[in-house]
Amino acid sequence: MRRISIAIAGAIIGAAALSASAFAQVPWTELAPGARDDYRFDYRGDGSAIKIGLNTSDPADTLLAIYDPAKYDALKNRGENPTPAGIGTPSREFNLAWSGGFRGAPGTYHVFVENRSSRPIFYKIEIGGEGVTAAAQVLEVKPKASSTLITESGRTYLAVNFPPNSGAASLRILVPPKPAVCTHANQIPAVLGQSIKLCPGETYPPLRIVGSNIALYGDDARSSVITSNGRQFALTIEGSNNWVEGVTIQARTDPRDTGAWMCLYDECIFPTRPTTTTLHGGLSYGGGILLKGSNSTIRGVTVRGGAIGIATVNGRANNIIDNQLTDLAAWGSYNVGSIEGYFVGNVLSRINHGCTTPDGKTFKTGCETSGWVCLGCQANIIVNNFCELSGNCFYISGDRGLTSNYNRFIGNYCAGASENCFEITFSLGNLLADNVGTIEFKTNTPCKYPYWIGGSVVSFQNNKWQCTISANEAFEQSRNSTVVATNILNLDAFGPVPIAPLPRGAIAFGLTRVPRGERLEPTE
Repeated sequence: MRRISIAIAGAIIGAAALSASAFAQVPWTELAPGARDDYRFDYRGDGSAIKIGLNTSDPADTLLAIYDPAKYDALKNRGENPTPAGIGTPSREFNLAWSGGFRGAPGTYHVFVENRSSRPIFYKIEIGGEGVTAAAQVLEVKPKASSTLITESGRTYLAVNFPPNSGAASLRILVPPKPAVCTHANQIPAVLGQSIKLCPGETYPPLRIVGSNIALYGDDARSSVITSNGRQFALTIEGSNNWVEGVTIQARTDPRDTGAWMCLYDECIFPTRPTTTTLHGGLSYGGGILLKGSNSTIRGVTVRGGAIGIATVNGRANNIIDNQLTDLAAWGSYNVGSIEGYFVGNVLSRINHGCTTPDGKTFKTGCETSGWVCLGCQANIIVNNFCELSGNCFYISGDRGLTSNYNRFIGNYCAGASENCFEITFSLGNLLADNVGTIEFKTNTPCKYPYWIGGSVVSFQNNKWQCTISANEAFEQSRNSTVVATNILNLDAFGPVPIAPLPRGAIAFGLTRVPRGERLEPTE
């Protein structure tokens, strides 16, 4: 994310690069009987060739149809049934393929894949061309809660289930009792040492919890608000086995940090003249919640504004679940030294801005912002999070020896990231499975890079990459950015691979050297 990237003209977008060196960007997709999938792409209308290829388990009953903007408008908005601009036919490389160009007709084109049989089919599609950008499947993807409350024997538990390939057993966490009477804002002590519930409609100053087994609840209508000013946290928690639920936080960004480069670390030094400039960053920016402790749960919290949504420091087995962290200046979920934590079902939205660095470099977007970021983090489970319109969406920085190993990113959604959907640098043993990097449809904003893995060895399985830079090019640029070995262990190439549980509590920390040797090329 600290590099300056240049978009490659003619980059192939969509399922694969339509070349022998490409590897799958979109996994095999199941299509129900009578169902139709819709893919869109932008085309500059210069007459250059659009190339679309489809392999399917049932060519005889699969329809591949292409619609230009006018025909799609007639079909979608006027209820007409126009003849497609193109129909896929068999070719040497694909079961169905189509190639053609349109001069003077720029805009958004659509490709339909239709199952005309009475049984499910499986297909893989590729879309490319010099004039093609922002190809992606049209999906109505919305955030959804990942946890539920269950009652057994008079006790309430928070239940969270995980996909089989996460290597994690289901969570069942005992929910602490909610106080029957709320505590008014003018009754709040300087340090909270016991559980409280906030009162409806009241505004609270920054709060501090010190101790263990303490719960903080928002009011049932979630109308109470905790506030903070710049460079302070609205809620600081020190201790273990604590619980925060249903709280709304309205934070403010310090004017010094508005439009500034956000330093991930305690300090960042810029080579200005005649003397260098030092930025003090990390936790000093403040924001919503600062958690210093382990075995704690933060659930259903809303943080708006400020620099950081939720920060965790040197915690083990914390649960950050179903929170909404939006419109922040730095990072939605900022974590240092997190071990065996669970980050599930969080919404990370609009965490991005432009800036000018102290040494005079100007960036329109990014500036080290990210939806989720981890430094020196081991064996965490990051599942079913929803990120949109952020700089990076999911970011592991292994710089400064803060390597992060054996973390698992499963089923996360990234839309419209201006830099990378996933950035993992100088780290080992991380898994990316069933994730999606795609366009943000409301604003028509594509993600730029699906991933950046410089200096890392990462396992991939069943991910869907639909960004401006192809997955193939992203790998090449990542590999060429460093002399440290950069590999993709493409589990798709070997079919379904059983994922062994993580060796919980037995992770070897510290920087591990990657043996030099033959690079594993990503393959189909």
